[in-house]
Parts: sequence; C-alpha cells; structure tokens
Amino acid sequence: MGIEEKVLNKLDFPKVLSSLAEYCILPRAKELAVGLIPFIDWESVRLALQETEEGKNLLRGNPLFSVRGAKEIRPYIERCLRGGVIHGEELLEIRDTLRVGRKIKLLLLELNEGFPGLWEIVLPIEPQKDLEDEISRCIAEDGKVADSASPELVDLRRALNRLQNRIRESLEATLRNSSYQKMLQDPIITQRSDRYVLPIKQEYRTAFPGIVHDQSASGATLFIEPMPVVHLGNELREVILKEQREVMRILQMLSSKIEERVDAVAGLHEALAKLDLVVAKAQLSVAMNAGAPELVKGQQMKLVQARHPLILGKVVPLSVELGIDFDTLVVTGPNTGGKTVALKVVGLMAAMTQAGLHIPAENDSRMGVFTQIFADIGDEQSVEQSLSTFSGHMKNIVEIIDRSDERSLVLLDEVGAGTDPTEGAALAMGILAELHERGCRTVSTTHYGALKTFAYETPRVKNASVEFDTETLRPTYRLLIGIPGKSNAFTIAGRLGLSEQVLEKANTFVTEREMQVADLIENLGETHREIELEKQKVKTGRQAVERQSKALEEKSILLDEEYELLLSLAKDEASELVRQARREADDIIEELKAALKKENKQQQDIEKARQGFHRISARLDKGRKVQRPGSGLVADQIKLGQTVQMTKLRQKGQVIKLPNANGEVLVQAGIMKVMVPLVELKLANEEKKIRPKYSRDVNIGFQKAEEIRSEIDLRGMLVEEGTEVLDKYLDDAVLSGVGLIYVIHGKGTGAMRAGIQDFLRGHPHVRSFRLGEYGEGDSGVTVVELK
Repeated sequence: MGIEEKVLNKLDFPKVLSSLAEYCILPRAKELAVGLIPFIDWESVRLALQETEEGKNLLRGNPLFSVRGAKEIRPYIERCLRGGVIHGEELLEIRDTLRVGRKIKLLLLELNEGFPGLWEIVLPIEPQKDLEDEISRCIAEDGKVADSASPELVDLRRALNRLQNRIRESLEATLRNSSYQKMLQDPIITQRSDRYVLPIKQEYRTAFPGIVHDQSASGATLFIEPMPVVHLGNELREVILKEQREVMRILQMLSSKIEERVDAVAGLHEALAKLDLVVAKAQLSVAMNAGAPELVKGQQMKLVQARHPLILGKVVPLSVELGIDFDTLVVTGPNTGGKTVALKVVGLMAAMTQAGLHIPAENDSRMGVFTQIFADIGDEQSVEQSLSTFSGHMKNIVEIIDRSDERSLVLLDEVGAGTDPTEGAALAMGILAELHERGCRTVSTTHYGALKTFAYETPRVKNASVEFDTETLRPTYRLLIGIPGKSNAFTIAGRLGLSEQVLEKANTFVTEREMQVADLIENLGETHREIELEKQKVKTGRQAVERQSKALEEKSILLDEEYELLLSLAKDEASELVRQARREADDIIEELKAALKKENKQQQDIEKARQGFHRISARLDKGRKVQRPGSGLVADQIKLGQTVQMTKLRQKGQVIKLPNANGEVLVQAGIMKVMVPLVELKLANEEKKIRPKYSRDVNIGFQKAEEIRSEIDLRGMLVEEGTEVLDKYLDDAVLSGVGLIYVIHGKGTGAMRAGIQDFLRGHPHVRSFRLGEYGEGDSGVTVVELK
C-alpha cells in the first residue's frame, strides 16, 4: 500500500506534479506526471532518482534533447485495432513518432555507459525503419496519398488529368461560341455535384442543350452541363471512383501493417512518454535549483537549506534533521511563524524524494525512505459527519496511531488543540509518547508549554522553535533546533500599547516557576544565537583558508608549467647547439683530412678528435633527455582514447594511435593530428584550469580554445545585429580550432534563419552549413563546418 492521496494533497504534492506536467510534451507523459506516486521501497526510489540525475546530465551535454516530433498516436492505434483505417496525416504522425523513437534509441546506444537508467527505458523500443519508409513512400507531406504509392494510382490520376483537360477545353470552346454567349449569366466554368457546368440564364433553358444540376437561390441562373461533355463527365466520375477505391486500398494496406506491429508501436510510444517524463523531471530540477539528496538506509532525514518549491519570491530556507540524534521534534512558537510551512516542507521533501524528484535543498542533504507518511494538518472539521474540529483531528490521529510503525513519518499540526488547555496538553503528550514508543519519526507543532518540558525529559525527543523578532513584531521564519519557543505575549502586547498597569496585573497570575522557565528559554535563545554567530565566523575563516589553499595550488600549477616551458625551450636551444657543433666539427675534420691525408699518425689524431666530439654530443644528448620527475610517459602508460598533455605545445589531446618503434604517439588536438614523442607527453590533469600567460600572442589561441563554446544563441536579435555578433564569434572559433559550431536562431518567421544563412554563404571561414537534424534543434539551428 502506498502513501495515501489525502496526505499527499495536504502536503501540496499534486501542485508539484502539475508543475512537472507543464514540462512534458506528450499527453501520455503528462498523465504519468500527474499520476506519479512516491515509491515505498528503497531500490525503486534509488532508480527513480538515478533516472532524474541521468536526465540532467543528458541535458547538460545535449541542451536541445527532447522527444519533440513524437505525437499522440494512441487513438489511431485503438482505431486500427477495431478494424478502422488510419488516414494520411495520422499516418505521418505515426511515422514521425517511430522516427523519434528510433533516433533516440540510437543516441542512447552511443551513450549507454553513462546513462544505464535511460537505456533501460528505451530498451523496449524496436526500430521500425521499413514501416517509416513505407509510409513516406505512400503518403506525401501534405497528408495525401502520393502518386508513387502504386502503379495503378499513377495511371488513374493521369487519366483523371486527361479527362479534366478535355472537359475544360470543350467548355472553353462553348464559352467562346458567339451563339451561346448571350445565354451565359457569367463567362465562367464551375462545378456542381462534381460535374463541370456553365451558368445559363433561366430564359434560355430550352435553347441550351444539357443537363441541369443546380439552380441559384433567385432562380435566375441554371447550372447546366452541356451535352458534349456529359459522356466525358460520366467517364471522369468512373475514374474518380476508381482512384478513391485505390487510395482506400493503400490506406487499408498501411493500417494493416501497423496492426501487425501494434505492440511494438504502442511500446515505442510508451517508452517515449516515460523518457519525456524523465526529461521533464530534470527540467523541473533545474528550474527549482534542486538536486538529489543522498539516499540512505533507514528512516531518517537531514535537510540543509531546504525551500518550499511552490513559494515564490524570497524564501527563508529550512534546515532540520530527524531520525539521527532524535526521532521526535516538538516545534513551538507564535502563529504565522511558519510552523505549518516547516511541517509541510518536511513531508513534501520526503514525498518528492520517494517519487524520484530532486528537492530544492543543498547537496549534503540526506533522505531515507518511509513506507508511510501520515499528516494531520489544517482544519479537520466535517459538516457531513457532524464532527467538530477537535473531533475531526482526534479521528484522524486515532487512525494514524493504529497504522503507524517505526518506518512511518508522522506530521501533526497543533496536536491536542481545540479543547481544554490542560487536558489538551496531557492528551498531546500521550499521543507523542505513544508514537515515540512505536519508533515513528514525528514532527509536531504545538502551543502547549508543557510539551517543552516533555521534550527535555524524554530521550530522543527534541525541542525546536520558530524565531520571533520582538523589535519588529514579526517572525523570522528561521527554525531553531534545540530551543523551545518562548511566549512573547507580554512583549507584543506592550509594544502594541497595552498599559504597564494591565501587564503588571497579568504578571501576578504567572507563577514564579513559569517565569523562571521563560527566562531560561530566553537565555537559551541568546546562547543559541551566539553559537550560530561563532559558527558563522568559523565557517567564514574556513572558507578563507580554502581560498588561500586553492590559490597556492594554482600558483604551484603555474610554476610547474612555467618550469616545463623553460625546460622545453632549453632543450630546443641545446639541440641547436649540438647540431651546430657537429657541423663545425665535420668541416674541421674534412679540412684536416685534405691537408694531412698522407700522415697516418695524424689521421689517428683526427679519429681521436672525432671521438671526442661524439662524447661531447652524447653528454649534451644525455642532458637534453633529463626530465623532471613525474613528467614524460612510457609506452605502457599510453591507452587509446586517453587524454594527455603535450608539454611543448601546452595543449591537451586524445591518443588515437599507440606509440610506434620510435616512441612517437599520434595525438588528436582539436582539428589537428600530431606525432608527439613520449618524453613530451604527460597524463592530463583535468582539474588544471590555470595556465601561465607568457604572451598574449603566444597564448591567445589556447585561451580562446578554453573559453569558446561550440554554440551561439542569436534568438531575440535583429538580423543585422545577429550577423555582426556571429562574425566576431566565427573569428574566435577559427582561432580556437573549433571545427563545428551550432548557430541557434530559432524557427519564428524564418527571417533570421534566411539572413544568417545568406551571411554564411559568402563567409571566408565557412566550409559548409546545413539545418540541424533531429536532436540538434531541427530548423531552429544551423550547423556550420569551419575551414
């Protein structure tokens, strides 16, 4: 049994689902969204949250991804199963849906490793490429059966055109005939009952030979089919009937093909609807600035800076925990202080998590899974059952106590209210004690001061309160864990103008113990605020230390890269010196050989000189190969597809060919492929983001490569403004080595698209361009290949 609908209604869960449904495209996905119910087993919740997270990751890499293009085809499938015929435009909608399903499965097949949850959703999709092609062959894009659907249809439509032309020629000859011109009401050819007729004046009825098919409203005009074209009209009618029968035969043939695969077609549509729902959950998560809480075993929660997803504007976040250090939380405080909202946030965050939705809270929030959520919130008065508010609450609480256990989350608003305060407080303590003994995770709001003492004296029960600013007479809506709420009645009454005399009289009715408790609570509140202030100072100090540590790390990275660059320059300079020394040595040896050719002893000296030069060269080579510890790679460390850093070029790339006999590796860097020695490679550190800026000229390309995006959005701009922005972007893209870019101009009227493509057609940086395909933005995006 799942969580009851009436509880979810009290927590405003259906309103969250309505927001979710707005992001869905397919009607079936909207149905799934509004019918979403929280899971009550841990594994189902984990899988649902995983799907939502994968949906967000998919949108990060493919911002335009959606099931757009798929249609609502369920009515056509149902009609087909009843033996009905699916018509032209409906067949095109089925074809488009099949195409979207096939392409999405192909995309996720390529991304299978990173999206196992989404792959499970599209796994039932069976591509129907042959059915798509058959529908495209038989049905034109306007929804009519195409001539190419069958040879018979081609012949019939040709015959149709020939007969229509012969009839028109005959009628035009009649119009030109001077004998009939005075009989014509208007010199036009029109149609009545699919027959070609001429408008003849009433008085010439007997003089004009033909068949009357219609009459004007006034009776002054008769629509007559001339006798010379009657037999042609009959023949035309026969051809029209044959053409209609052939069209119906083709539609029935296509409908039967769909009926044969109805399970595969229906399964594909259902898979697309489920995927549409996951994408909608991801989009809702982004819109709420939400994230997945850490899912933990056991019934517990820790909400950090949680916000109610339906409250617009500035919201005071709620931080609360339950089931960790304590199982029951008693919240006290004034009315309008936000106690009920806090109660709803706790329940709503649990319900959203268990439905696979991300929650608007910080990343270190944790949530367990509750098999049942119970809530007694709001007015339980029932006119039909003649129940008072108190009776309504009690009836609800009795049911909660009977059904709750250690896996339940119980939310009680103003427990025990609506009756005598003394009895109500005792009753509230009894209810909370029973729920606590059952092991329930309970959050309760109350006005009763006696419950503060109950929370202090009972293990694993905690007081909490909503903070109240006595200066402004307004609640701050901050929840303070461990501090019971203080009654601010006297303070508020005094600030609102109640006389000191009345307040002094009121004070005489408050016992000394109650005054001591009030003072103690006030001191606890002050102490708590001081602790919070100190915690904030510590947090600020820690953040400053973290910033300094990060700055030092970045500086270390900078120094490392500077060292590598200087070492590379020194190696190049040393190599040039060696080459120059070798050339000079060879020249000297040649001269010595020529001058002292006949002297054996001197020849030996020459050979010794040569060996000396070789030793010098060897030492220089050895020095040139000295590498800083940790830089340079060996062949065993290289793998295909691995990201490496080229120390000389100061650029990252992917290994596309393993080292050859000379120890050189083929690396793809942007649009370039280069052979790089192993000693000039090191494993890329993906966290490195700070690069030394030696010279703007040297490094501008690398800086651009890091900053440039592979897409530009021109929507909302005028054509002239868009082309100017695009021109500058193209320069940056070429400089950064980007080979393919996406120009987002939207669909709209098509003026921006036409203007952009005219601009691209003559641009020197552009090799080619095309409209985006499915998954790339369709006609709202132009894909540009740069030179």
